[in-house]
Amino acid sequence: MRVWVLVSLFIVAMLPAAAAELGSYKVLIPKYADPFSISLSSMPRISSLPVDMADDGIDWVKVKLPKPCVNGLGDETFILVRKGTEKNLLVFFEGGGACADYETCKPLLCTDLSSCRPLLGIGSVVALESKYWFLDLYYRGGIFDVKNKANPFRNWTIVFVPYNTGDIHMGNQVVKYYDGYKSKTIYHVGYVNAIVALRYAAQEDWDKIVIAGSSAGGYATLLHSYRAWEIFGKPITTINDAGPGLNPDSDSPFQVMEISKRWGTLQNLPPEFMEYLASGEDLTYAIQVLLSKCRECRYAFFEDQRDAVIGVIFDSYSFSEFQQRLLKVTGDIRANYTNSFCRYMPLDIQHTILSGGLLYPLQPDRVYTESINGYKFVKWLNDVLAGRCVDIVE
Repeated sequence: MRVWVLVSLFIVAMLPAAAAELGSYKVLIPKYADPFSISLSSMPRISSLPVDMADDGIDWVKVKLPKPCVNGLGDETFILVRKGTEKNLLVFFEGGGACADYETCKPLLCTDLSSCRPLLGIGSVVALESKYWFLDLYYRGGIFDVKNKANPFRNWTIVFVPYNTGDIHMGNQVVKYYDGYKSKTIYHVGYVNAIVALRYAAQEDWDKIVIAGSSAGGYATLLHSYRAWEIFGKPITTINDAGPGLNPDSDSPFQVMEISKRWGTLQNLPPEFMEYLASGEDLTYAIQVLLSKCRECRYAFFEDQRDAVIGVIFDSYSFSEFQQRLLKVTGDIRANYTNSFCRYMPLDIQHTILSGGLLYPLQPDRVYTESINGYKFVKWLNDVLAGRCVDIVE
């Protein structure tokens, strides 16, 4: 039995039983900020940063985001930048679960006693406050292993957007969550931070632009690949790693419209996206909004067909139910956009690949070892970057 099976079963066993409804809340600030009006003058231009040579590994520069950008606890936050030697840009949205009430908004990486409540049980978000030392230590594998000459992003500039708002980088609202007499205030303002990061990166002129993300960051690409196309004014290549955007099963507490209300997401979506949500369709279909407007854009989607984390834990499907819905929805999009939408989908229960995989370095780096019928994932990446959107489903 694979180690991943054991780990997945352990995670499922540790999680509290899914409640029929999320806990109560109160909106404190319904629209936190307009990210398009925030000044970038306090941020050093990427052109002014030192070039990071690949041979000695990645060296991140911490760049503070300007006020009013904050993390989920309301404190100042930042992005990471690595300036490469080529005029190509990768913007990466970090993953790490999601939360939408008092119980689920307990971070696995607690930084103080108040954010760790309730003391018993575990939440469903990794962090509400990012730490530079942790990110610098953790993100060394996969596409961040710039020492590896097989890495297609080895000499690219990388803008890394930490995830610490619990809202899949789509929120713009401050809420107070309640558990009886206890309460906590969460800043679901990931949309604000994401747009500021994209505007910051767009100050430079790039030959190629890739928007990517894993898990919650993969979900972020559903919206922010479109916003990036608007902001940069150039064709965008997207790599969505394990952020499928499917509607969850009715047993899941994370129903799309309910969590969107708590995060203040709906006000941030283009009208065409809202049409899909209003009709009850999976948000995944909104990928077609970008592809219909930008014929040179490419959207590449990686997902394990039986993803234990997204499919079972968050969406409350069985392995087979998740697989069937995943193949149906992505197959529909592929049929409509055969030249610009493609998939790489192993028949596995693992979760994520771009940073090496969820269990890297306890298992081999998936970016360079994953293969379907002899066709390696890293070869697929190179094909996508060259404009060849190869569709491969195991």
